[in-house]
Amino acid sequence: MTPQSKFVMNLVKRMDANTIYAVVDIETTGTNVAEGSRIIQFGCVLVQNGAIINQFATDVNPQTTIPEGIQALTGISNAQVKKAPLFDDIAGTIYSLLADTVFVAHNVNFDFPFVNAELERVGYPPLSIQAIDSVTLSQILLPTVPSYRLHDLSQYLNITHEHPHSADDDALVTAKLLIVLFERMQQLPIVTLQQMVAQDAELPQSTAEVFKWGLQVVKKQRQPLPDYLYVSNGLALRKTTQLAVTDDHQYTYPRTKKNKLKRFPKHFEWRADQAKMMNLIYKQYTTPESAEQPLIVEAPTGTGKSLGYTLPFAYITQRYDRQVVIATDTVLLQTQLMDQTIPLLNRMLPFSVHAEVVKGSRHYLDLTRFKTSLDEPERSKQSQLIRLRLLVWLTQTTTGDLDELHLRNDPPYLSAVCHRGLDSLSTSDPFYEDDFLRRLYQRLKYTQFIIVNHAFLIQHAAYFGDTFQRPYLVVDEAQHLADYALSTQRQKFDFQVTLNATRHLIEQLNPDNQFGLATVVQEAPFGEQLQTMRTWLFEFDRQLDALSGHLIQQFQQQFGGKFTTPYKEILLETADWQSFLTQRAGLLEQLDILVDKLATTLTALSQDFYAQTDRWLKSDEERFMGFETSLTKLVTVWQTFSTIRQTPTQESNGAGAYLYWLTISDDRTHIMVTSNLMTVQGFLSQQVYSHFQAPTFTGATLFSSNRSQYLYDQLDLNRDEVKMRRLKSDFNFDTQAKLYISNDAPDIHDDDAYHEYLVKTLLKLLETVNRPTLVLFNSLETISAVYSKLTAAIRQQDRLILAQGISGSKEKLIKRFMDEDNAVLMGAASFWEGIDLPQEQLQLLVIARLPFDSPERVETKVQFARLKAAGKNPFYNLSLPKATLRLRQGIGRLIRTRQDYGAVVVLDSRLVTRHYGQTILKTLPESLPVMTATVPQLTADIAKFFKNHQTKVQP
Repeated sequence: MTPQSKFVMNLVKRMDANTIYAVVDIETTGTNVAEGSRIIQFGCVLVQNGAIINQFATDVNPQTTIPEGIQALTGISNAQVKKAPLFDDIAGTIYSLLADTVFVAHNVNFDFPFVNAELERVGYPPLSIQAIDSVTLSQILLPTVPSYRLHDLSQYLNITHEHPHSADDDALVTAKLLIVLFERMQQLPIVTLQQMVAQDAELPQSTAEVFKWGLQVVKKQRQPLPDYLYVSNGLALRKTTQLAVTDDHQYTYPRTKKNKLKRFPKHFEWRADQAKMMNLIYKQYTTPESAEQPLIVEAPTGTGKSLGYTLPFAYITQRYDRQVVIATDTVLLQTQLMDQTIPLLNRMLPFSVHAEVVKGSRHYLDLTRFKTSLDEPERSKQSQLIRLRLLVWLTQTTTGDLDELHLRNDPPYLSAVCHRGLDSLSTSDPFYEDDFLRRLYQRLKYTQFIIVNHAFLIQHAAYFGDTFQRPYLVVDEAQHLADYALSTQRQKFDFQVTLNATRHLIEQLNPDNQFGLATVVQEAPFGEQLQTMRTWLFEFDRQLDALSGHLIQQFQQQFGGKFTTPYKEILLETADWQSFLTQRAGLLEQLDILVDKLATTLTALSQDFYAQTDRWLKSDEERFMGFETSLTKLVTVWQTFSTIRQTPTQESNGAGAYLYWLTISDDRTHIMVTSNLMTVQGFLSQQVYSHFQAPTFTGATLFSSNRSQYLYDQLDLNRDEVKMRRLKSDFNFDTQAKLYISNDAPDIHDDDAYHEYLVKTLLKLLETVNRPTLVLFNSLETISAVYSKLTAAIRQQDRLILAQGISGSKEKLIKRFMDEDNAVLMGAASFWEGIDLPQEQLQLLVIARLPFDSPERVETKVQFARLKAAGKNPFYNLSLPKATLRLRQGIGRLIRTRQDYGAVVVLDSRLVTRHYGQTILKTLPESLPVMTATVPQLTADIAKFFKNHQTKVQP
């Protein structure tokens, strides 16, 4: 028996019902013992038989100064540890305490080696005990939790966590978490635990062995499979509820306040404008004269617009037996509708409604692909962990929606197991009856509300129209629909990336490459076919490289001389682009032929290869699958270029006009060609709206002014044929908020001077106002310049400063911002809207400059040109209304509820020095107080504003 197998046997034997788990947390002066880092606090909680049996905690004198950042994080001061025992004095106690236990920590690869290093430093041998990681266990056994920080897990599980970053409290919370995790593990089906153990995953320290012990426990218990689970082809899956239409009763819509209140839950906040919105929508679609008329409702923040449109449409769909498609901006808003609005709606209705969230097929798990992957070796530790999470998740999910896992950065493993669409399914598929996507589309016929995002709506409008016979349509956050319409029609072909992919495939088929496919599959006819494909790939590479060179040569004069940036974009005249395609028609035809040959041969080759699986090793199959995937991607990429070549150049059949541009690197070696729909005019009305009843459009910020044509153009609507209502906010802006505008800002075109002004002003504001602060910028470059100077002047322990593009993902930034009392968050783009920070979570909003789009963007130049050709002023018809809406959205981050209060500071003097500034100001709430002055004057008044409010944020 090998030492490794003895180790495993001992571990499994040790982890029984009587095992004592030593749950440890330490606070340290740094991360490296060898570089002088020391323990300053040690906490340990002993767990046995699912209960806490003992606790030990102590401060430790590190005999060195605790860094200020550590003091701020932990609250442990130099004075506190001065009289504490040295680690030398307690090492024996710690060694005895931990001996013959299983060590547990939240990030065990830090705590366990650190404790052992400290023990060795003072003369003790390292602990030769097993260690497991509660972070990894949490990721696997709680697969849908958004965050695995200890404090976040404690909130999720309702575990009291009073003193985060205190070793005794962190150890206690981790111990309670461990008990929950073990309980969860022992509730898993045997088949799930067997699959998990079979993966033989490389997890931190001895963590993987926990599941071997868990499997033994569950086998001994031999509990029957719970009613909510079933086993299909070796996977334990969650049962789904069957839907059916059974209620044919007609219900009366509650028009009056009295009747609405009867239906509303107790303590539900009555909102007059929400009730107006409900009645407006119900009347619109139950009155024959207006039922075919599109409706726009601007419902300010606080109106409760989600319920404002779902309640009347619930009665409408019940009355006319027709589905409602709700299209909103993001996946997050889809989730909020499903998890918050629909349950509330069902509490209010005398009948039940059902909703389904529908996303693109790649959001869903393909059970067949996943099951196949479990039998294949996996070297990636990340992929191994995801497999384990998915196995547990399958016992919980009824949707198969991978977004439930909150995985970051699209792990490569998911691309191998995600769904390819209904067309990829076959009735012979072992999981055909269980398939998540197939079940979803089956449920839609019994679903009243189908919730999608804007991009999905645009791509699948015809499906909804054909399948559900022109359902109702609600477009929430309607101001974004045009942007999604344009982005979904964008096609880009990168010559260099395609050439690199081709050369990689050629190398895969190189007979001299011992790791390539050609050395594995040599037998006829496979070897001959592969060599033929390699010849075609060589020719494709040669001709594509030539085409790239011709394109660069044809338009090199338009790129000009010296580049000031790594890449430069030029707009192509349609005639010039068509001329190039005509001149190179023969070359393009040859490339088309080669790609067609490659695709046809690959299909035949794949069929023959998989028909003879008994001939191949697993490693052979893996190499072939990799080659097959890469070549399929190459074919798809070339099809994208074919689409660009065939894109309509004139507005016809509702397709809209397209524009083309080239992007080239400064060394003239890397070129890309892009096509994009130029305008939504004629596109949305014919390609989207025509498949539905007259749509309802809503959002908190839709209009830049009552007279503006901008929104109607963006939504491709005829103003004279649309009914429009703008509801008023009932927030008390005169007491809840105040707008401050600086009149001493420098010229915004002088970047250095403006950045210096921003830094000095922000430092003054942050010194004066110790409140949660959001600073909105127009570019990440400006954020980076300001962030570096702010962090040099402000200690992180005094004010946590977070910056988009520097401090993490948007979700992480918002979470950290909400966890602090006085953090500063700097963001651009998406931070202007779509984030909800009510009450004390945001109290000071700073707008660095007015949010005008850069006139240098290719799309902006084209839109300007189109407006000029139509005899319109681009600034007043595009730039100004767009910036006005974005400014309104930005200011909308501040006041989200009737309890909110806060100040808005605009550091762009154009708002008061330019005539259009008054136009912008008129779009803001009439009751919002405005003060224009120098920064010192503004700062003094802001201090008074916050002093006048009773609610105080503790520094």
